[in-house]
Amino acid sequence: MILVTGGTGLLGSHLLLELVREHEEVVAVKRPSTGLEEVRRVFSYYTGEAEDLFGLIDWVDMDLMSYQDVERLMIDIDQVYHCAAQVSFQPGDARQMLAFNVGSTENIVNACQATGVKRLLHVSSSSAIGRAPDGNPADETLIWARNKNNTAYGASKFKSEMVVWRGIEEGLQAVIVNPGIILGPGYWNRGSSEMFRRVSGGLRHATPGMTGYVGVQDVVSAMTQLMASEISGERFILSSGDFTYAEMLELIAAGLGMPGKMKLVTPSTLRFLARLDAIRGTFNGKRMLTSEQAKAAFSRSRYSSEKIRETIGFGFTPIRDVVQRVAELYLADHR
Repeated sequence: MILVTGGTGLLGSHLLLELVREHEEVVAVKRPSTGLEEVRRVFSYYTGEAEDLFGLIDWVDMDLMSYQDVERLMIDIDQVYHCAAQVSFQPGDARQMLAFNVGSTENIVNACQATGVKRLLHVSSSSAIGRAPDGNPADETLIWARNKNNTAYGASKFKSEMVVWRGIEEGLQAVIVNPGIILGPGYWNRGSSEMFRRVSGGLRHATPGMTGYVGVQDVVSAMTQLMASEISGERFILSSGDFTYAEMLELIAAGLGMPGKMKLVTPSTLRFLARLDAIRGTFNGKRMLTSEQAKAAFSRSRYSSEKIRETIGFGFTPIRDVVQRVAELYLADHR
């Protein structure tokens, strides 16, 4: 039996579709307040049997911070995909995000050990990879270190990885993946998919920062291949290519039939906008542009995926093809 945490997110929903196509018993954890409409929508993009396949999932409402509930659920589970995580760049969310991302991972790892789960695949992030010197592509040998440009989210994912490594040292069969920004359809109002909505809505400004991107189906494929292998005690960067934010938004604009160059935002302009947003945030408690986001907007990170290419012969879908397909689905959803 297979357990998936974070099944209602972009990655988790695509993973669930792949799993129920191949396995009979799949359990997915969700928060009691979380709906399933977006998961159903994702299924409908890829198959005419969406409802039948969706019905194969055994959904369980659970708080992953309750160890007793997690351990109880792990009985009879053979494999665990831990995709659940909180993502936020709001300063006021940092403490809660760190507590959940690390605490839920501790509960998952400890319950896997206590119940004899055969394999764990932990989804981390490229933000938990250390920074390479001189602008070279970062690889899995680099160790994350405290840096003024790091985000609280990156710190939480690094510390979560440390929990998994502790489990591996104690005999747990586990592997870690570190995806770049995951691109996929269906979650148009949050996460990376929101870029398509914002470009469609007229966004024409971008910053020159750079990071790695990967299609959601490639991440799912890499995860399932690694789970089916005997590989343990390793982590793998998953990135199809590095693009500046301006390049990515221009690709999305072209896919939406809205070609045109993005206008680059200068650091001084962004700092000014961040200060204005901070003033507004004192009244509504939330900020649209935090200091972490402003720093990340000009940070240039490159990533190497040679390890997974060489280890299992994995090939990535070109990002231009990924963007084109997601753009087509966005347009179909917004006719």
